[in-house]
Amino acid sequence: MRHLNFDDLWENHLFDYKDGDLLVIDDIMRLRLSDYLHTTLAFIMVAFCRKGDVKVVIDEHEYLLVEGSLLVYLPGQMLGEIRPSPDAQVKLIAFAQRAIDRSLYLNKYVWERLSYVKNHPLFTLDGRERQVASHYYGLMMLKTQKVGGDFHHDVVRLLFQSLILEIMMLIDCRQGEQTDGESAMEGNDSSVHQSALVYRRFMALLAESAGRLRSVSAFADRLNVTPKYLSKCVKEESGRPPLDHIHEMTVNAIRQQLRYSNRTIKEISTDLDFPNLSFFGKFVKEHLCMSPTEYRHQNLKEGVLAPT
Repeated sequence: MRHLNFDDLWENHLFDYKDGDLLVIDDIMRLRLSDYLHTTLAFIMVAFCRKGDVKVVIDEHEYLLVEGSLLVYLPGQMLGEIRPSPDAQVKLIAFAQRAIDRSLYLNKYVWERLSYVKNHPLFTLDGRERQVASHYYGLMMLKTQKVGGDFHHDVVRLLFQSLILEIMMLIDCRQGEQTDGESAMEGNDSSVHQSALVYRRFMALLAESAGRLRSVSAFADRLNVTPKYLSKCVKEESGRPPLDHIHEMTVNAIRQQLRYSNRTIKEISTDLDFPNLSFFGKFVKEHLCMSPTEYRHQNLKEGVLAPT
């Protein structure tokens, strides 16, 4: 069994749009699908079928993606088979997990719904939902084809975030149609693997901390587990150690404040609970390969920093 990460997909250049941690592929028939059989992927995918059908096997469960349906793939699941019909037209958005982690807003909603998506990845859309999905993909393709302008990448990312929220609404709607006993959101925790529960709670706390907690032990204390057990659960569910998630959250919070706030470097350091300015500078230098001031000035030149 092979493992494919987001950067591997990036390097294959099989996309219509790329932006750091987001790829848009207008037609999966351009992919050599045999390369993805018996493979676990370390990123999230959303596939929308416009025509035909595709048989997909995920974690030994078979799903049929038909015209007007949508499929969500989560990191770490195994793709066993992908068999499209000759006339299949499927659009795909692939994004690294950091695309969710980077958005403090999305983090509040996404991770607590993962257990439902893992067990119910296929969504059969009604007429209105099909229109919404089609319009989103069409608008994203339209915007991704027009490159340039100070806010181009931000517009695409906001469209992506909006699409994810639409999927969250689909999940809530489907859960509302289930009986109480079937609900994965409110449901019986005993039916969910313990490591998945710990991981969900860790990700929810990570989003809530907004980059202010920076040690595995601090998270473990708040979750009433040992650091070793927390590390085991997070690694098992996401394929990455918890410190990777923690640092990524803090770095994303720093990026947002340096790029879009009028706060001074010292104010940002204080807000994120760094012990002193020197420690903050060393952390930024280690993770962004430049000082906070250099990062802010570089992004100011690129026209993405909010006016001061």
